[in-house]
Amino acid sequence: MRTPLMLKGALALSLGAFGCSGSDGAADNGVKNLDLSTWWSQKSELDAINAVIDLNHTKHPDVNIKVLTATSQAAMVSDVQSRLVDGTPPAAFQANLGGNALQWSESALPLDSRARAWSGAFQDGILERVSVGKNLIGVPLALTRQNNAYYNLKLLSELGLGIPVGRDGLASWLTALAEQGYTHPLCLGDQYNWVSAHVLFEDIVPAYMGAEHAQEFWSGKLSAADPLFAEALDYAASLNAYWNSDFDAIDWVPGLQRLMEERDPAEQCVLTPMGDWGGAVLAGDYVVDEDFAQRGWPGAEDLFVLAGDAFVTTRGVKYEAEVLDFFDTLASEAGQIAFNSVKGSVPARTLAEEQRSAFGPLTQANMADLASGTALPAFKVLGSSSFPWDELAMLTHDFILTSDKQLILDLIDQNYDKLAR
Repeated sequence: MRTPLMLKGALALSLGAFGCSGSDGAADNGVKNLDLSTWWSQKSELDAINAVIDLNHTKHPDVNIKVLTATSQAAMVSDVQSRLVDGTPPAAFQANLGGNALQWSESALPLDSRARAWSGAFQDGILERVSVGKNLIGVPLALTRQNNAYYNLKLLSELGLGIPVGRDGLASWLTALAEQGYTHPLCLGDQYNWVSAHVLFEDIVPAYMGAEHAQEFWSGKLSAADPLFAEALDYAASLNAYWNSDFDAIDWVPGLQRLMEERDPAEQCVLTPMGDWGGAVLAGDYVVDEDFAQRGWPGAEDLFVLAGDAFVTTRGVKYEAEVLDFFDTLASEAGQIAFNSVKGSVPARTLAEEQRSAFGPLTQANMADLASGTALPAFKVLGSSSFPWDELAMLTHDFILTSDKQLILDLIDQNYDKLAR
């Protein structure tokens, strides 16, 4: 998301557990060293994956796992592809649920024989996102709620305003803020384009279209000329005047942190959209339900727009048994709790209600919403990886500046057949 493809070997930095050294597969004194490739780079993300590695080490002390973190998702994919060609693939690598994971179907090692012990603890709809035909090719680790909205609670209290509910409530709320001089109360950072696509297609458009219609559209089952999708873009355009004026000059973390920064009213942020990882960042410095609040995006409060992460391994990987042992740890109840309780995401594995106490208040709220609401796979989870997602992201960035929907509609029209798998 942040940089172009990098040359093999230039992208990775060892952040591994247990001080292991050497290349993937090298064994010293009977210890097997495995590489795990990821694009996670935030502290909460790396702490979370290392928590699972620690757990695996207690079960398998002869296995050390070294985390190689790339500068971007694209850089990690490029490196994995190069290592596959060289015959030295990493033991495990990260993939998003849906088309991003399924692009590895030809080289991925089927997990079915080991998965019989734990697959029953996962919803079929989750496993479907990492399955090709009857073959399971990845272990779902974390579900992310994409359509959260975060509010500056202290400021709202000072202004005598509450949290808006529904699209009509959001419209009235924005008008009330503007009347008090808060003319740009929505903020985001979209320096690298992906945030605008995330906000448009995982917050605003589903709030207008509804879950069923959005799922049909992004699955390629409708038409590029779908009138409801065009209407949803018109609705999104009506919000563009409220975004921060510097949205295209800052990355997502500064865009998120603007929520709690004190500025002149005309540039003061009151609401920022971000997935559940945004809540984990804010909670590092501010108090939940005192300084800031988390809700579903207005108009989509009953939707849980769902994406997530999995890990994949490949045929012919060295130390296959030890790799599959690690995948068992990823899929286990203890592994899912260890990871997600640190990262602030929802476990992909179904857990009993009493186990929610292991998680923070933001994650517990998301887990409750998933249990009681409607799950909608995110647009890139539904659509095929062959669709030109990066080009779409660039157009959504421009859409916030111009409110001209035509270029988006034209791109989708030219590529709509690529959405279907």
